[in-house]
Amino acid sequence: MKLIRSLLAYFLIAFVAMLFVFPYVWMVASSFKTPADMIAIPPKILFTPTLENFDRLINDFHVLPAIWNSIVVVLMATTLAVLFGVMAAYALARFEFSGKNALALDILAIRMVPPIATAIPVYVIALKTGLFNTYWALTLVNAVFNIPLVIWVLRVFLEELPASIEEAALVDGCSRWRILWSISFPLVMPGVTAVTILTAIFVWNEFLFANILTGPETKTLPVVVALSIQPRGVAWGVAAAGGTLVSLPIVVLLIMIQRYLVRGLTFGVVKT
Repeated sequence: MKLIRSLLAYFLIAFVAMLFVFPYVWMVASSFKTPADMIAIPPKILFTPTLENFDRLINDFHVLPAIWNSIVVVLMATTLAVLFGVMAAYALARFEFSGKNALALDILAIRMVPPIATAIPVYVIALKTGLFNTYWALTLVNAVFNIPLVIWVLRVFLEELPASIEEAALVDGCSRWRILWSISFPLVMPGVTAVTILTAIFVWNEFLFANILTGPETKTLPVVVALSIQPRGVAWGVAAAGGTLVSLPIVVLLIMIQRYLVRGLTFGVVKT
């Protein structure tokens, strides 16, 4: 009976995994198909791979500059979000002041606001300040929308640290600034790593503001990939190749650092 339950459990896990993995595998395979192979009925399992779709992405859709733009925005926005998020999380975790919990909820509300609700004001502000079609427009918007995530995750991590460690450092003459960056920050590095990865993923995949705040020189990868959807039809092969380019770096990154991500997200959950 125990063996049957184990087999059923493994079968269920394999079935659920297949539901999630199959669409991605199909997309990657489709990116190497010709248009004829894409619409073949029944679908072709065995086919001759081609790089035609990626060639179109590079030469017709100019995807290489878009990849560079995405990398720059991710690095800048993630750095700002984590930098200011760590300081704000430390203040909320260690200092007592009137309205602290209300302030924390107000910060969380920023994350809960639908981005489309702020699209027009953000667009007008970008035009008026001269930030339209610059890296800074996307950087600031993405940083603002992701700082609440950083604050709320790291606040919990910092609250788990014994206050006695910082009190001992204060007695030895350390300033609060040095305590934060030399003592508390290294101790919550698993959480910082996890929230940095999540923030980078959100910024990399962001489409709405990247679409309305950029021009030809600053378009990011998701925006360029969306150009495969034309009024007269969809270039399915190009769309599949673009989806592969967008998702592959994230998939590879998560596979490489999954144990650190799990450790960061579960840090402090089990108390001894």
